[in-house]
Formats: sequence, structure tokens, C-alpha cells
Amino acid sequence: MNTARATISFATGTTLAMNSDLGELALINDNDFFRCWQDGRALHFGLKRDWVLQSIGHLEQQISALNLADLNLEKVAFFCGGLRDLDLSGAWLLYRTAEHLKAQGMTAEFSGFKAEHFKFIEQVLDIESVPHETITAPSWHTRITTHANATINGLTNSFAQRMTFSGAMLKEFYGILANPRRLRWIATVRHISEAGVNALPVVLMMSFLIAVVLAFQGQNQLAQFGAQIYTVDLVSISVLREMGVLLTAILVAGRSGSAFAAEIGVMQLNDEIDAMNTMGIRPLEVLVIPRVLALAISLPLLTFLADIAGLLGTVTVTTSLLNIPVNLVVERFLSLDIGTHFMVGMIKAPFFAVAIALIACFRGFYVKKSADAVGLNTTRAVVESIFMVIVVDAIFSVIFVKLDW
Repeated sequence: MNTARATISFATGTTLAMNSDLGELALINDNDFFRCWQDGRALHFGLKRDWVLQSIGHLEQQISALNLADLNLEKVAFFCGGLRDLDLSGAWLLYRTAEHLKAQGMTAEFSGFKAEHFKFIEQVLDIESVPHETITAPSWHTRITTHANATINGLTNSFAQRMTFSGAMLKEFYGILANPRRLRWIATVRHISEAGVNALPVVLMMSFLIAVVLAFQGQNQLAQFGAQIYTVDLVSISVLREMGVLLTAILVAGRSGSAFAAEIGVMQLNDEIDAMNTMGIRPLEVLVIPRVLALAISLPLLTFLADIAGLLGTVTVTTSLLNIPVNLVVERFLSLDIGTHFMVGMIKAPFFAVAIALIACFRGFYVKKSADAVGLNTTRAVVESIFMVIVVDAIFSVIFVKLDW
């Protein structure tokens, strides 16, 4: 049967035919969405039902299962008159199937589209005709410049925030000095209990074990010169001047500093600090001053007890391992300038405490409203606190050397 043929462009090398001469048929597949039959080296599809988004997954599986590349075909014809509904997803699937067949050397023809279906075909053609822009990777110079600018801007913003926070803290501190009744004594005592009393067992154990380790390592080296008795000097001076206060500050930074940052950060995330401002309550007076004062009181006391634990560890090792009499250990200990070494360590403690508390509270106040903000700022609070403790310790070391302490 001869019929008239009319064609329109569907894509490059693909045509739409309104009808076709079928010849003898051999049915290959018949399912809910299409009927497929072969005529020589031509394959025909009779589309039916709805080719819409909800059925795309099933349609793709059905078409892939045909293995068209194995049928040795020259042409594939799609008869679309049986389609009830077609959307952009169905039109895109037909276009993609046709392009896949062309890539394998076949031709694809379409016929029988209803008038309302052509708007989706035109959308597919418009999408395909949009030129694809080639994105070139930026040069190494551009990447370095962009990274440097971002780093500088971040440091500048961080410095400005720290200056603003420090200025507000000084203002609140002077206000409390002028009117001591504004100080939150109950909150301060609570933070002393949490940051100081609760940390006492781990601080004592750590200081004792560190002194034991130093004594073991020191006596091995001093034994080469027959000077094991100087193990008392080595460990005692190390504990009193550096190890006691430094390790205590690092432990407090990891324990209490992280807690301060997390507590204030969660309040910032839940808009509790904004609510305090709305009610006329000063957040720095309520949240920061008690924590700073609590650490300034707790850390020197913890350092004092850590020094005692460290000296007990020294006595334990020297009397048990080196078999030095206790009275000789005490005599050697008293021959040192104990007061000076002890004061060197104790002077550092309040400065370490203030640095830890301010950094932790600052990080809590500047938590951004995102899911990982609290954890990120808590981590930064601990790292920055430990770094600042070491910086302050280095500064004091230079000062004490200049003062011949």
C-alpha cells in the first residue's frame, strides 16, 4: 500500500515520517508500552499508553532488554499514533534512543505524533541545540591568587571579630570592677567545680605519670656519668617550671575549653543569645566573665596540686629505682631554689587560663548557623587554645631568661 510521506526535522540525521510500508511482520516483543516487530532489516515499534516521567524507568529497561545492536538492522521506525500521553521525559527518551541507533549505523524514523506532542519534541530540540560551553580550568597563578585573597580576607575578618570581642570584654570587665555586685558568683562557682574540681583526678594522675617517665628517662642518661642523684634536680625543676603548668593548661584547654565553646555555640545556634539581648541581659556578663574568672582561679590551684603530684612521682622513682634514701632526696630537693622555680610556673597559670577561656568563649559566640558549626568551632577552640598556651609559655621563657630567673 502506497501512502504519502511527510517529514520534519527531529535532530541531526533523524527524520519524522507520517507513515511507512510495513511488509511482512515478525513479532519480537509486545508489552504495555510498545509492540515491536521485524521486517527484514527494518524494526518497527508501535508505541502505546503513556510515555511520561512515572514510567521512564520501566521503559528504559524494556528498550535496553531488546539488544538492538545484535539484530543486524538498517532502520528502526517508531509509530507514535497509539500514544495517549507524552511529556518531556518521554520525548527525551525517544530522542536519546534515536541518537543511540544512529551511533550504531542505523536510521531512525518517527510517525504518527499527535499535535499536542510536538511541543515536547520542540523542547528537546531546543535543549540539544544550546551550545555547550567549555569550562577551562583556571591557571595556577589564578588559583594561588584566589586562595591568597580568601586567606587574607579570612584573617582580616577574624582579627576584626577578635578586636570587637576583646573590646566588649574589657568594657564588661571594667563595669564589674566598678560594680562587683554584677558578678554572677553562683555561675562562677559552678564553673570552678566543673573546670577545676572535676578535672583534679586526671590532672594529678597525669602529672604523677609524667614525672615518673621523666625520671626513668633522665636516670638512664645521667647513669652514664655516675650522676643519678641529679635526677632529682632534673625532674623537680622541669615539673615546677614547665611541665606541671603546661600540661595542666593543655588538659584544661581540651577539657574545659571545648566545653565552653560547645555550650555557648549551641546557645548561639538556638538563638538564645539573641533572646538574652532582647530581654536586656548582657551575654558577656552572664556567659563569659564567670567562665574566665573560674579558669583564672582553677588553673593556678590545679597547677599547685599537679606540682605536688609530680614531686611525689620523682620521689617514688628515685627511692625505688635508684635506691636513694628519702632523706638524701629531700636534702637534694631543698638545696634547689624551689621558691623561684615554683613561682615561675605559678605566674604563668593565670595567663594560660585567661587565654584558654577567652578563645573558647570567642569561638562559641561566633558559631554560624549550620549543621557542623558547633563541632568545627569546638575543634578550633581547642587547637587555638593549645597554640596560644605554647606561645605565651615561649614569651614567658624569654622574659625569665632576661630576668635571670
